[in-house]
Amino acid sequence: MDINITKHRIKTEESLFCESAEVPFESTITTVNSSGIRRILKCCHKASVTSKNASDRTVTVEGTVMICVIYLDEDNCIHSAEHAVPYTKVIEADKDLNMGEVWAEITDEKASCKICDNGISVSGTLCLSVCVKTFTENEVICDIDCKSIEQLSSLTGVTLPMGRGEKNLIVEEEISVGNGQPSVEHLIRQNACAVVDEVKIISGKVMVKGTVKVYVLYLPEESTRPQSFEDSFPFSQLVDVDGVTDDCKCDCKATVLFCDLTPRVSNDDDIRAFAVAIKLNVSVKAYCDSDIPVILDAYSTSGGCRVERNEILFKKIQENVNERFITKKNLEFTDGAIGSVIDMWCEIKNASYKFENKTLKISGTITVNLLAFDCDGVPACYERPIDFEYIYTPKAELSSPSAVFNMTVAHCSYTITGANTLSVAVEPQVEATIYDNIKRLVLTDLAKDDSVEDKVSRASSIVLYFAEAGEAIWDIARRYNSSVKEIKELNMVADDVLKENRKFIIPTK
Repeated sequence: MDINITKHRIKTEESLFCESAEVPFESTITTVNSSGIRRILKCCHKASVTSKNASDRTVTVEGTVMICVIYLDEDNCIHSAEHAVPYTKVIEADKDLNMGEVWAEITDEKASCKICDNGISVSGTLCLSVCVKTFTENEVICDIDCKSIEQLSSLTGVTLPMGRGEKNLIVEEEISVGNGQPSVEHLIRQNACAVVDEVKIISGKVMVKGTVKVYVLYLPEESTRPQSFEDSFPFSQLVDVDGVTDDCKCDCKATVLFCDLTPRVSNDDDIRAFAVAIKLNVSVKAYCDSDIPVILDAYSTSGGCRVERNEILFKKIQENVNERFITKKNLEFTDGAIGSVIDMWCEIKNASYKFENKTLKISGTITVNLLAFDCDGVPACYERPIDFEYIYTPKAELSSPSAVFNMTVAHCSYTITGANTLSVAVEPQVEATIYDNIKRLVLTDLAKDDSVEDKVSRASSIVLYFAEAGEAIWDIARRYNSSVKEIKELNMVADDVLKENRKFIIPTK
């Protein structure tokens, strides 16, 4: 009995190590005139990861916390001060991580600040999530060439991870205050975000194109009421990704690591423009959809054979979601708290997902930050939470679903509805990839068992078998080491599973 086996390599992604850790930070921000600080309005901080690596049994992550404090001077004029604080976190693992690739995400927790002799003292905690992953290959049998081997084959849809890649780049542009707007006395708040608009695979590399949006809140000259303006400009970057082909699809994300604005002073000493330097991190994950033939079971009709099985997790991307939804809430304030709104910005906090009754539910909290004048014209800052829930029903039937998602705030607006109330509408954007995870026991090896007598020389015999509805022809044939094809032809049966009780004639050796 000559057996020729064809195998297929399946590339899978395996997590070697995942851990979360707290990262404390503290700093003192020196202001122009610390004795002139009347009140702190808002302490903002945004953390980013600048480098990460795994060596032996440790993971090292480095990054920066950008702290911005908005405060009032003795004349109730709004000012701000910024300071960058570096951090380093080393996490110990219980296994060798040299073959792994590190992915890290840092989220902002609560920070506190207070006025001190040297300026403003700031302290807080970040939450760092680290995962070290590696690609492994499993060999599975996809075809057996032997007349006496019966094989139960199946075509399994799978999404194969091809590789990951990332690249940092600096985008430099100049932005200007709009025509008709007053010149700048000093900056109060700035924010930058990046959006991926187009992804192409060119000669084995991934071209990512997108847009950087910059928002600036500033205090004009000879005015106590802040003004704002926005600008945007494009970026593009080639990213190397091992194994990427023209048939691949890519998930891409662009993250702003830092944004630096340098004032441009005109001949008349006015500030009406800024040189902008933005550092971006562009990350790419490439994958390819494929239908892979696998053998679920096999046996010999003429002799013995040994089989090896392994349970393989097949992950298949079923749907990609990119949607916006609107969540609204009426916010209440004390009498006289809101005279007019200066600025409002929103942040996603504590978002998580679950599948319930085959429906994807993403829930969390949006923090609404409101900078406003009260009825006496004194600036104040407020923070309010808005709970949200996003529901999506996948079109496909999923046996064991999971998801990877990212949420950002695309737009937020407000309407003053009363003396003490404000109606806020927030439009989050959801980008989610929905997977179906199927574990299948498949054949990884098969060989002849020489300890079992060869039955080719034996005379054929007939067995009468009374089968019940619901039985599979494969199970009947395997029980008697018979041929599925011969049983179907001899009994004139076309179905693989019986629909009714009936008698079978089974040829055996």
